[in-house]
Amino acid sequence: MKKFMLALAFTLSFIPYAFASIESAPTSKLKFAASNLGFADRIATQHLQVLPGNISGFSSKPQELANMQEAFRIVEAVINSDEFKQKVINFVNKSGSRSYTNNKGLTNEQVYEAIMAGNEIIGGANTPGQMNFDVSRYVKSWSKVIGYTSPGKSNTIFVNGKFYSGFQPSEISSNVTHEWLHLCGFVHSSASDHDSVPYAVGYIMKDLAAKLLKQGFLN
Repeated sequence: MKKFMLALAFTLSFIPYAFASIESAPTSKLKFAASNLGFADRIATQHLQVLPGNISGFSSKPQELANMQEAFRIVEAVINSDEFKQKVINFVNKSGSRSYTNNKGLTNEQVYEAIMAGNEIIGGANTPGQMNFDVSRYVKSWSKVIGYTSPGKSNTIFVNGKFYSGFQPSEISSNVTHEWLHLCGFVHSSASDHDSVPYAVGYIMKDLAAKLLKQGFLN
């Protein structure tokens, strides 16, 4: 089985605003259908490039910038792994159904395909197979919001340095994925809608990113 390697040296709503709160459910509560049921095997594996654009607000925060750049490499390695495909397609919500909330009427298989299509609301149709976004750092020390976006208005992910200053690359990977999914039109009804595509897939990303960093590869 193909393995995606990561060198050790690389050493989460509503439109128009989509927010990711620090108050999130533990990733250990995620449930999945057994992979041997073969749901994911019926869908062709696809490839998605992670191509961040303008990254601003980090000029005096070199370590945060380094962590973010590492997170981009992690996201690309994870999102193109078979483990990511299996988990996205086999995700089971708290009601016991293999389905996401606020899924735009898509099955889990179609959610996976939509993610891999890289179809942002703005310009996504012109950049198939690419994950395109900008990042802008700000600081609001009183806020519980990790980051936010304005889907359909810009492709910028705004991230709160209050949290990013202490985030590890796996946490950044999760948040960037969550916010990018908003840019693709996926929303959540509230900060407690943890079965939504942005939250659930963000959690999947966080778990697999941590696994990748620990063992150096994914299936």
